Amino acid sequence: MHHEARVQAVRSYYAKFLGTKIDKKQARTIWPSEEEYGKVIPWWCATHKPCWDYFVARWCDPEWQKQHEACRERRLKMPGPAHHQGNRSLDDYAASWSQAHDGRECPPLMAWALAHKGKASSSTVDYNPEDGPEAYSNPTVHTRLRRYTEMAREKHGPEWNPSTENLDGEIIMRLGGGKKHGRYWIGDSTLDTASTPTLSEIRARSSSSTPPIRPRPSAAQLQFEQSQTQLREEMEAKLQEQEKRHRAEMQRQQEEMQQEMQERDARMQAEMQRQMQLMLQQWHNNGMLPPPLPLPPIGTPSPTQGTPNISAGSNNQPVSPPAAWSPFPPYPRPPPM
Repeated sequence: MHHEARVQAVRSYYAKFLGTKIDKKQARTIWPSEEEYGKVIPWWCATHKPCWDYFVARWCDPEWQKQHEACRERRLKMPGPAHHQGNRSLDDYAASWSQAHDGRECPPLMAWALAHKGKASSSTVDYNPEDGPEAYSNPTVHTRLRRYTEMAREKHGPEWNPSTENLDGEIIMRLGGGKKHGRYWIGDSTLDTASTPTLSEIRARSSSSTPPIRPRPSAAQLQFEQSQTQLREEMEAKLQEQEKRHRAEMQRQQEEMQQEMQERDARMQAEMQRQMQLMLQQWHNNGMLPPPLPLPPIGTPSPTQGTPNISAGSNNQPVSPPAAWSPFPPYPRPPPM
C-alpha cells in the first residue's frame, strides 16, 4: 500500500503546488524531498504524522531507492502483468468470477490460474487444463501449474483433478522449496499457514517413496525451461510439416508416374491397333491371306481325335478344344478368281 501512497503523494504535490497533472507512470520515476512529501499528507494518515514520517524517511533513503529501482527494472522485464486481481484477494477474485459466470464454482487453484489470465468479469476468461503458456499473462504460470499437477497426481493418483480440489500445502512447499521471502510458490493468500507443514516438518517425515523437495526455480530458470519447451514444440511442428510435404510430394510423383505409364500404354496400344489395321487393309487390297494361326502346343488333341475319356457308345459329342487366340481380327475372304 505504501508504494501507491508515494505515487499518489507525488501526483498531489505536482497538481497542488506546481499546477501540473501527471499520471502514475510519470509519478513512479519522480522522487520529491522530505519537505515536499510533508506538504501532501493523505487524509487517512493526517492524525498519524509519525507514521507518515516513517514512510517518507524510507522513501528518501538512497539504499531503498536503489533496491526499489532494481526491483522495478526486474518487473519491467516480465512478459506480462503479474496478475489481474487488482487490489482484491484471491477469494474475492473467485467470488467475482463466479458471479460473472452464472454461479459456477471456482476452486482455489482454478482461481489462481484465472487470475493470471484476465479480469474476473471477462466472459472469455475460463480455465482449461490443456491451455498452453501463451494463454497466461506470464508463461511461468503454466510451468507452475504443470509441476503442481504432476506431483499432485503422483501423490494422490492419476485420476486426481487438482483444479477441483483444495490446494495441497505440502505439495506447494515441496515444489517451491518452502516459503521464499515469506510467500508460497502458488496461492500465497489462500493457503492456511496453520495447517500447512513447515519445510523442517516435511523433511522429518519424508521417505524414499514421497515426492522430493525441490529448490524453487528462479524466474530466469523458468523462462529458460519455457523457451526450451517452446523451441522443442516448434521443431517438432516443423518436422511434422516437412514430413507432410515430403509425403505429399511422393504421392504426387507416384500419381504422375502412373498417369504417364497409362498414357504411354494407351498410345502404344493405339499405335499397334493402327498398324494392324493398316496391314490388314494392305493384305485385303492385294488379295493376300494373313499368316496361318499358330499351331496348338504338342500333346493337345485335335478336334478329329475326340476325347479319350468318352466311351464309344456315348451319344455325347467330343468336346472341342478352345480356338487358338489370334491377334488378327476376322475379315471376309476374297472372292474366288
